[in-house]
Amino acid sequence: MAKLKVLKANSNHYEDMISIDHSITSTHAYRLQTDLDAETTTFVFQPVKLPREAHLSYMRDKDSLLKSWDDASLIYVGELDEIVVSYVVIDAKTLPSTARISDLVVMPELRHKGIARTMLAVVESWTVESKLERVLIETPMRNYPMVELALQSGYELCGFMDRYFPNGDPALFFQKRLA
Repeated sequence: MAKLKVLKANSNHYEDMISIDHSITSTHAYRLQTDLDAETTTFVFQPVKLPREAHLSYMRDKDSLLKSWDDASLIYVGELDEIVVSYVVIDAKTLPSTARISDLVVMPELRHKGIARTMLAVVESWTVESKLERVLIETPMRNYPMVELALQSGYELCGFMDRYFPNGDPALFFQKRLA
């Protein structure tokens, strides 16, 4: 396989980015269990094996993706042989000292080949160069592959929000402190 070339994206890349299949397939998911009693509330995130492989559509539609790209602090694209195969969207304006990854997408046929890890490493390098303190990843709770990537890359669960995404999916948030 050719070496991944990572570039700062511009609006000329948008058509290639939007044409990537953003859907997810997974044999696992995370379940949120809430236990309430008079004095405490406990939340447990538990991985569960699904009875069959699930095919999930992406949590943002084309219009919300395009709007987020226009508002982004920075977008990187990954290219193989001058073909856009991945991208990552970074917002460094919303949260103090934080580079927030709102989207990390890799072509389905190239997933599990280290491309997403490379894109994360580029974001982490940019975060340090920009003198920010942490990277925050937001991902749908049903996106088991992304949750596993975050955990395997040294990120820790730091929160969740119900009905966070435009499609109503709850979000999990993972952070890695770099400063």
